Amino acid sequence: MSLTLRMATRAVVAALSLPDRVIRAIVGAPVQVEGARLSPTAQLLIALERFVPRADPQVVPDLVAVRRDYDIVSSVLLAGVARDVRVHDTVVAGARGPVAARVYSPPGASGPLPLLVFFHGGGFVLGSVTSHDGICRFLGRHGGVRIVSVEYALAPEHPYPAAVDDAYAAFLHVVSNAERFGGAGDAVGVGGDSAGGALSAVVAQRCIDDAVTTPAFNLMLYPAVDGMSEHRSRQLFGRGYFLDSDMVDWYRSCYSPDPVRLLEPYASPLRAPDFRRLPPTCVVTAGFDPFRDEGTEYADRLRAAAVRVTHLHRDGLVHGFASFLACDRHARRAMRDVAAELRRMAAAAAARIGPEATSNGV
Repeated sequence: MSLTLRMATRAVVAALSLPDRVIRAIVGAPVQVEGARLSPTAQLLIALERFVPRADPQVVPDLVAVRRDYDIVSSVLLAGVARDVRVHDTVVAGARGPVAARVYSPPGASGPLPLLVFFHGGGFVLGSVTSHDGICRFLGRHGGVRIVSVEYALAPEHPYPAAVDDAYAAFLHVVSNAERFGGAGDAVGVGGDSAGGALSAVVAQRCIDDAVTTPAFNLMLYPAVDGMSEHRSRQLFGRGYFLDSDMVDWYRSCYSPDPVRLLEPYASPLRAPDFRRLPPTCVVTAGFDPFRDEGTEYADRLRAAAVRVTHLHRDGLVHGFASFLACDRHARRAMRDVAAELRRMAAAAAARIGPEATSNGV
């Protein structure tokens, strides 16, 4: 089954590499919603996704198999990205003991760099350092940072707030041991995609609440920041755009069997009462994403609280587009913009801390 899955995913990769004009001839007229046009590669991906024989997490009770398939598909889609990045595996502190982590250093880095503590997506149920290896390689190669990608306790075995507790403990551990990870002083930021983007927001908020070192910056890729969202984009793109509403509902029920707890700010950071003092943040949203509107509202709330925020919106892309950057030219172009903003935020953080935090050799 694993071999069949790999072969089917490689066929998708090959199809996505075709020129846009060829893909357009295959998929037909472009899909348009509220003035936004779906990219031809995203339209083809949606059409082909149903032919990839991975386990469906909603109907397959074997979560080990589901998680294995998720990692396989992600690894094939991201194969070959930034292979010159230096990588080593380690552990960091979690709330209940050590958790796996992977450190990424850009080629040619000869001194301390700002750090990005990265939390993977996957609905709080799937994902690992393996599934997001290519994303972290790309950001480490182009973002001017060292990345510490950390795992956390997954639901439903470990429901909310287990993931939050692990992410918070991991961030504090990296801050306290920044030199060990090749970090530059207190220039330690957080980031993540989807569920991981929510965790990065919660870690920043919890640091403020607990009066400890706050992340120097935050990078949030298409974040899921409202567990009880009724935003318009949830209805517009709830079916047929790669991430369906029934899947989102399943993730949500796994994360918190008690739906009332999803109203808590540490489960839904968009519901935090106060956005002041949060770090400079880049929020990335996609035009055909069920989470589009809550990500946009999060950026708006930061701006209203006088927090420095950059909102990068890409009309033609779908949720999870960073996972396709190796084979989707439109996703790759968007991720280059993301990496450029990460580099800017990291450099600004290092400059605030002092010149000793900028001798990075990159």
